[in-house]
Amino acid sequence: MIDTPQTLVRHDGVDGELVVRRRVTPDGPVYELIVNGTFLMDTAETSTERLLAELALDRHPDPATVLVAGLGFGFTVASLLADGRVRRVDVVEIEPTLVDVLRRGVVPGLDAVVGDPRVRMVVDDVRAVLPASAPATYDAILLDVDNGPHFLVHEANAEVYEPPLLGAAARALRPGGLLAVWSASPAPVLDDALADAVGPVEQVVRTVRREQRDVDYHVYVASRAG
Repeated sequence: MIDTPQTLVRHDGVDGELVVRRRVTPDGPVYELIVNGTFLMDTAETSTERLLAELALDRHPDPATVLVAGLGFGFTVASLLADGRVRRVDVVEIEPTLVDVLRRGVVPGLDAVVGDPRVRMVVDDVRAVLPASAPATYDAILLDVDNGPHFLVHEANAEVYEPPLLGAAARALRPGGLLAVWSASPAPVLDDALADAVGPVEQVVRTVRREQRDVDYHVYVASRAG
């Protein structure tokens, strides 16, 4: 029997109300992240958050320095840290409450992610951070700040998927670097914009089971010429 979710954190954050809930399931506790009334993620299904990191790790021979935009519950960052080649991860997260949630261990075990000495937390908007980044800083940049260009929680995040910011990300990549963008739905316009701003694009689709139905999620991976 699945119980009524328990609210652990409720806070009026930078981009609206942030809620962290816990529900008990036959497989153990599940933690949920909800922003402005929109479900963003939970700990029951984290494969696509991990996929974002795994694609960069699989496709780059030396992913030493990585930027992750969008902390979530830290599963993308955790997957990066599990690879010994990764020496530094800059995490850009606009919501300080979410960083605090992980640091305090509200979601058990994830305090180790933000506490890892290779992690540098940057509490800021990625729309400001990437244009200010020095050229050729990162081997990979992973963007997971919203649900993709066609299912935005915050309308201002449309800029994340448009040519000016994608161009700023491309400049911040080293030659041979990768820009990976998570999307909840197919985004051919994003595919084209990435190809123009960065280079050749690969679309990876991951099907997951949610509430007795299959859901496809998408990651677009663009490669900057070496």
